[in-house]
Amino acid sequence: MTGNIFPARFQAGHRDRTLNTNYRRNGKLQSCEPCRKGKLRCDHMTPTCGRCARRNKANQCVYHPAPLTKRAIVPTPTSESETTSPPDTVQPLLQSVEGFLPAPVVTPLTATSLRVGVPPSQPAPVVSSQATGPRARRHSLPAQPSALTYEEQSIEELRRPLPVAHVRGDSILRLPAAGFVHHTAILDEYERSIGIQQSNAEGPTDSTSVSSLYIERGAAVLTLLKEPAIFQRYLDKWFSFGRGIILVEPMIQIWTSGLWATWGKTLREQNLKELRRMSEKIWQNTLKPVSRLLNRHTKPREFCAAVTGENLRWEVVGIVLTLVALLCDSLSDVDPIFCSKDAPLEDRATLILRTHNASEICIGFCEDFAIVNDLYLWFLYENTTLYCSLRTRGSFENWKRSGILATAMIFFNLHQEIKVDDNTPFFIAELRKRLFVCAYVNDKYSAIYNGRPPRLTRQYCMLQCPLDLNDEQLMSEGPELELAMQSLDEEGWNLEARVQRSTFARLFMHNSLLAEEILEISLGTSPHEEIIGRAADIERRAIELHASLPEFLRVDDRPFQELKRPPIELLYMAYIRLDTLNHHFLLQRTLVKKIGADSSKLLAIAQEMFSFAVLLINNLSILRDFQIDIIQMLTMDGIPSASIIAVELLHQVQNPTSASALANPLPRSTTIQELSVFVACLDSVHCKPAHTSHSVSRGRKFLRKILDTILEPPPMRSTTDDTSAPNMGDPSLTSPLPPLGNDGDFMRWLDSMDFECESWVNMT
Repeated sequence: MTGNIFPARFQAGHRDRTLNTNYRRNGKLQSCEPCRKGKLRCDHMTPTCGRCARRNKANQCVYHPAPLTKRAIVPTPTSESETTSPPDTVQPLLQSVEGFLPAPVVTPLTATSLRVGVPPSQPAPVVSSQATGPRARRHSLPAQPSALTYEEQSIEELRRPLPVAHVRGDSILRLPAAGFVHHTAILDEYERSIGIQQSNAEGPTDSTSVSSLYIERGAAVLTLLKEPAIFQRYLDKWFSFGRGIILVEPMIQIWTSGLWATWGKTLREQNLKELRRMSEKIWQNTLKPVSRLLNRHTKPREFCAAVTGENLRWEVVGIVLTLVALLCDSLSDVDPIFCSKDAPLEDRATLILRTHNASEICIGFCEDFAIVNDLYLWFLYENTTLYCSLRTRGSFENWKRSGILATAMIFFNLHQEIKVDDNTPFFIAELRKRLFVCAYVNDKYSAIYNGRPPRLTRQYCMLQCPLDLNDEQLMSEGPELELAMQSLDEEGWNLEARVQRSTFARLFMHNSLLAEEILEISLGTSPHEEIIGRAADIERRAIELHASLPEFLRVDDRPFQELKRPPIELLYMAYIRLDTLNHHFLLQRTLVKKIGADSSKLLAIAQEMFSFAVLLINNLSILRDFQIDIIQMLTMDGIPSASIIAVELLHQVQNPTSASALANPLPRSTTIQELSVFVACLDSVHCKPAHTSHSVSRGRKFLRKILDTILEPPPMRSTTDDTSAPNMGDPSLTSPLPPLGNDGDFMRWLDSMDFECESWVNMT
């Protein structure tokens, strides 16, 4: 019956007509010649569009592959020198690269332009105060002239088809079923036994076509790499003090050396035609599966060399851009790396903005073509760190991006057992363990910061400790690798007392398991008896964990100068110390709020945490290159502990005979001084546009208000009729101090005092 609903005369026409899927450079569907020349709306159907059919112009309805012989350039106000630039430069791409993506949530920039990939006349981009997600990013297009009206452009956007890779499901072709409950698990078990071979491709095949729009966008990204020497200097600086997050320095060195050696001339000359050719080549490489390079015997350096140079991929380009942005975000505006002998000071904020946006474009490339592999996951982790550091902590945008990272980890089956097999070499297995542990740890502390349940839970994740190997050992092979394995103790710790990234990941894997249990009793609905019992058990195991650590990881409150370690190791040790205290702080906070327990133990732990936070502030010069980490520790550990102490101090000042004031008296002078130093540090943090945080602002305002209340003296009694005080003969000693509410009152009181005396020598 349904066949009769659609008339036969329409059925034939509908079957014969198809949508013309060719796109113009501005991302719009191509119109036929009569509609284009008449500036009419075309429905883009072939062989004849509907408008030409109604106007009896079917014989003229053709879709010209190149209707315009000249490349249109957006007219922009330029100087006389710019108008004379050769037509084969990348100026149009540079003008549009800022429009590909929304800017991160930072304050507007007013700095000069950069030398890195931007002509001297290129103005700094205007930064949007709104953050939009991947969907908006994917459809952001470079500004191009168009004959379509606004309404017609909106219709074109509504007709944009879904990415082919999303519909085809390219990203699931290679990944095995995640558990025996998966709907294809039975097929995976028995397909081979009946002669069906599974596909070896993990993503888009080599035959996947890439539109010219993606090639143009890729060329726009490449304009930022105009000066390879400067970018290499940034990367060297990043690894000189930071030692990387997930990616190790030897890998980056191989990637960048191959990139500069093969494409350095193209990047320096910035010829538009050559940049497009380079972009097209990178697209061809990116659409090839990474799995073809991996087997049990794959060597680390061979693998790294296979994804750079002539085989360069967008994941590698995105990683380079992300690391540069992370470096700039960690340094101060006047760091020497931004200074050059023959050039003005480079603007740090502008460089962060451009490299971040270009990194987001590369993430969008992988998303649009459903590319999920180890390179993409490494890239996504580093990119997420950058993305969240540029936006307000605790915001929806950050929560959403961290959710994307957790989802990608689960989708790639990193929550299951990771082991060396026929498709997985040793170094890939170790990097996967390190990556998932770091993502798992971040998930827990993001949940604590936001007060929300975690996404990755221990009930469904098989956590595996990565070995405590340094970068060079991880990239070694054969006898060198065996020697590196022998340099570890029976539990996998290094024997040289180094605090490195793998050491940090191993320790915090255990800490994050405790943190997850604390979240269960603090955010859950367990009865009081269970909360008390579990809290006591967690506290006991936290103490045992700290006692079982190697001696070099047991951090105390000694000044950093006495530890004689590199700044990155001091940073790791600061995290270890604060995290250990934070477990006990959260446990006591849970008992106080849910059970009504006594708060004296919470106050004692808060004092210890706050003292260490003040120690960090006193050593900011040593940790000056880790701005992101310092702000995170001050926000997550410093503000809560300082607030507990400030509230208790206020109560003791207002009620000096209360039970808490008599049982746990706070040293008033010392506490006020330390709180004042902490508030001053929050002031300096709050003034940094890229790190402006709502929680920092609230904490600063809260602590300052309490200090003002404590330091404001009570109203003085009138002493006109008071004869009870003995007359000491010196009015300067008997005159009461006035309410020093402002500088004017203080100066008037100071002028009324008589300071005449014999000499300072006789005042003994």
